[in-house]
Amino acid sequence: MLKIRLARTWRTNRAFFRIVLTEHSKPVKSGYMKVLGWYDPIAHKGEMDIEAMKKYIANGANVSPRLAKLAYKESNDKVFQKFYVEKDIIRKKRKED
Repeated sequence: MLKIRLARTWRTNRAFFRIVLTEHSKPVKSGYMKVLGWYDPIAHKGEMDIEAMKKYIANGANVSPRLAKLAYKESNDKVFQKFYVEKDIIRKKRKED
């Protein structure tokens, strides 16, 4: 089964991710078929080939939850929303002494 996921590159303490299409059983850092974009979490920037991702999803590929969230933020396309669950964050108040 094909999967679209993030593959980490660069060095320690300086993360950078490629968005890759790969077989789900392959190692994360190698063996990918195609690079579909990139994402820099430190600068919160990235480029994604949304049309190619939607084409592979239509053909049966899955998307990792984190990547689906990033793609949904960029494109606002409901195709990506089904691959992650949006959590409601409820913060507890501190106990006052």
